[in-house]
Amino acid sequence: MPKGKFFNVIATGNGRASLMLYGEIGGEDGVSPEQIVTEMSYLSNEYPMIDVHINSMGGEVFAGIAIFNALKDSPSIVNIYVDGLAASIAGVIALCGKPLHMSRFSRLMLHAVSGSCKGGARDMRECADLIEGLEGTLADMISQKCGMPSEEVKLTYFDGKDHWLTADEAARIGLCDDIYDMAGADSLGSAPTNEQIYQFVNLAEKKHSPNNKDMEFIDKIKGIAPFKDLSEDAILAKVKSMSNEAAKVDGLQQQISTLKAENAELKKSATDAFLDQAVSEGRISKEQKDQYRKLMDADAATTRELINSLPKSAHQVNIQDVLNGAASAGNATDLSKMSWDEIDKAERLGELKDKFPELYKAKFKEKFGVSL
Repeated sequence: MPKGKFFNVIATGNGRASLMLYGEIGGEDGVSPEQIVTEMSYLSNEYPMIDVHINSMGGEVFAGIAIFNALKDSPSIVNIYVDGLAASIAGVIALCGKPLHMSRFSRLMLHAVSGSCKGGARDMRECADLIEGLEGTLADMISQKCGMPSEEVKLTYFDGKDHWLTADEAARIGLCDDIYDMAGADSLGSAPTNEQIYQFVNLAEKKHSPNNKDMEFIDKIKGIAPFKDLSEDAILAKVKSMSNEAAKVDGLQQQISTLKAENAELKKSATDAFLDQAVSEGRISKEQKDQYRKLMDADAATTRELINSLPKSAHQVNIQDVLNGAASAGNATDLSKMSWDEIDKAERLGELKDKFPELYKAKFKEKFGVSL
């Protein structure tokens, strides 16, 4: 993407954009024809209406012709506004055949092509021929706007003098289609000079346009993958969409945290159930449970394999077993009436798993919400 692309573009909304032709036409630091042609191509695809604002003393003829053609050939509705001055080749650009609006204090200036060259007589003659040819081209371009024959245009405006036209004068001879007021222009007085008009409009533009740092920042944003080659409007829409998606993150993070907590609780319950079973089978003692729990927290699979490899010891019936129904261990009805926690408290989980596996699975699902 060329540096400074879309620097002169202002999106005004409702399918409309403005293109600013402020400053010298062409030149190293002036309004670049390559830039304007590129911007017009982009704008013509994105916006049905384009407003082109001019405040320029003129500049290079060939650069101006390229800009003239870009404006004239745009499929969009193009309105030309002379905010301050449209002088020399900038004045010809203003007459590209689109509706021309001039501010009340603005000026349009037309004159003959000027140039210089060095070399011998042949070089001088070639330079003169080039200038005369360009004058014929510019006369044809102006003629298309006002209807005046090309030869009459050359005789009237290319006579070696600068022809400064006010908005009223330009309107009377068909060069201007409409006259408008610029806010604050009354401060110029009743008879402002051309330089005063030019400086006034430039200052007004600086107050309402983004500064260079703003545009450099926008260019940097356009270099980031999600915003590459997007217009300012598209970038704003993208940012809004990303902001909306970001608002969902907090909720998703909360859901993740809840699921993690629930998973940790299930894991702890499953560990406790396994260790209780190991105790009931006599593989480990009650005193060893905490030690094996730490091992399972570090490596559950290996610890399970280790415990399952330990031999079972004969289950000793004690008074607690009797009180909790261990003497009737063969009676599945007693166990079915008890909750998982009650069976766990009675240390009969091992018995439940070994003798009544289907009931064990049902109790496990009832307790932990998952199937074995």
